[in-house]
Amino acid sequence: MAHSPPPKIWYLPNYRDALRAHMLFLHKLGNAKTESNYHAYYQTLIKDGTANGAISNAYLTSSDVPFKTKCIIRKYRTGTLYNQKHAILFKLSTSQTCPLCPQLDIALHILSGCQHTQIRNMITERHNIACRMILKAIRKTGSLGSCIVSMDIGSNERMTMQNLQIPKTAESRIVPKWLFPPRFPDKDRFTSSRPDIVLVTPTSAETRKQQITAGGWVLRSGRGQLRETGSTPAAPPATSRATNPRQHQRKDLSKPRHDIHLVEIKYCEDTGPQNQLNAAKEQHKVLCNILRGASVTLHIILLGVGGTFYNTHTLE
Repeated sequence: MAHSPPPKIWYLPNYRDALRAHMLFLHKLGNAKTESNYHAYYQTLIKDGTANGAISNAYLTSSDVPFKTKCIIRKYRTGTLYNQKHAILFKLSTSQTCPLCPQLDIALHILSGCQHTQIRNMITERHNIACRMILKAIRKTGSLGSCIVSMDIGSNERMTMQNLQIPKTAESRIVPKWLFPPRFPDKDRFTSSRPDIVLVTPTSAETRKQQITAGGWVLRSGRGQLRETGSTPAAPPATSRATNPRQHQRKDLSKPRHDIHLVEIKYCEDTGPQNQLNAAKEQHKVLCNILRGASVTLHIILLGVGGTFYNTHTLE
């Protein structure tokens, strides 16, 4: 066999701009448009400190994320995930409606909004899996694991698949009756909103200080008002609670002497977390006004459907 000619050697002064120009000239590759809206949106998230770039991009080097999943994430982030809008451009369709449900077919709809029964169940299960992972993290802290009083994060079988046991204090998916005012109708309690996780902890030093300042037992932001925060107040170590037999049952605590923490986990559009943040506040607004405690705190944890992790809404 005849020997093929040796490859031509090209001099490149650097591995960035020069290599990109070279690949574009020969193969029409490498010239990413950094002035596009998609690029600008994500750059804004990083520059203003909303998102954590290192963790949000960790999927690229993770061996736990399949290659096909990485491709889908990249397509979603660059606006090239195939949908009905692309189908119209390619002369393959005349409608922007989702083929599976009567809604507009866009990238966010594909990953987190389709109302087809099977896909909706998949989206719900993805949410529940994330909730169970967060629940594991809460229980590993040791100081908050025994404070869980209710959970709405999937069936017992699904929890068993993730090696997660239901705490004896959280066997119900409905907020316990003893957290509501006396003689509160059971019908209204059963139809009230259900946070993903509800924890009850002894009153924190911060709450006691505000109560003393206010001159009585009131909520942190006024009785019946919601207080939003990105972190959970510190609770006494588990050992100190276990030494007091009266604290084995959370309902034995005097009602104005405990803090109530509602945890709501939602998937959101990577570059627009505010919509789901407002939705979570509105979803549990009535419940926060009803529950009785020294304080009622709603902890909203947001997860981007494209893998974005937010500093305030997720990590903290």
